[in-house]
Amino acid sequence: MPEMVWKPKYKQLCAICRKSHVLIISRGQFPICTSCSMREINKPIEDPKFRKLFDIDQKLYEESSFLRSIKSNYLRFGSLSEKQIEVFRKVAGELATGTGKKPETASSDTQKPRAKPGGSKPAGRQSRVKRPGP
Repeated sequence: MPEMVWKPKYKQLCAICRKSHVLIISRGQFPICTSCSMREINKPIEDPKFRKLFDIDQKLYEESSFLRSIKSNYLRFGSLSEKQIEVFRKVAGELATGTGKKPETASSDTQKPRAKPGGSKPAGRQSRVKRPGP
């Protein structure tokens, strides 16, 4: 199993309302909070095929930024690819039944052992090693 790479995460104000903080994971991510995103995707859908596709519980949209982004893409561009439709159905089904993948937490055997208090490292600032001059 490949080792998880640590990605920096930070909070940034929502670009629309400037009130809520959003957890940002990548540099190119647009900061939009859940409430603003929900307002954006709650527009009427004319196509009966897509109306049926997007007719899922609002709670699922609130929980999953992925589902919100797919619906937002449909509203923005007017269509979705077959793969987008297929994955949307799959993820919505998994979230509805509760069988979706949960983020794995590090198990006790993969965690590094913690240093004991009062260990071998000195408290405070470490002294520098003096090197002989030229």
